[in-house]
Amino acid sequence: MSCLFCDPARSRILARNDGWYARFDNFPATPCHLEIVPFSHVTSWFDLSPVEQLEGLSLLAEAADVITSMRRVDGWNWGVNDGEAAGRTIGHLHIHLIPRRLGDQDDPRGGIRRGLPNADPNTWDTPEAQTTAVARNDVLGSST
Repeated sequence: MSCLFCDPARSRILARNDGWYARFDNFPATPCHLEIVPFSHVTSWFDLSPVEQLEGLSLLAEAADVITSMRRVDGWNWGVNDGEAAGRTIGHLHIHLIPRRLGDQDDPRGGIRRGLPNADPNTWDTPEAQTTAVARNDVLGSST
């Protein structure tokens, strides 16, 4: 099967610029969940030039404005699953732009981190957690 994102005609497009387009996600996490997709087939954000990255971020901001004009939005989650270990399931770079509304989840604290170990926001304010966080940051550069 060909790459879904290499054929923009297969998408419900909200906005576009020279290098990117904004499409509605086929399996939206919330209403108006979008994907910002480069026209060129590239797998990683880090394979783009700084100019290409800025063009993608520009469309991300434009798409957020359009969604905000259409519906109430109280916040956003946005980001890239860059690589298999990060959860990427389609081998074509795309930025998720997920509008959030107060009350759409009982406890949104931790945002996108909630899917990772050590991401329970109920443990972040304890003295032990603060000491552990400092120790983790002191070993920056280690492979763990």
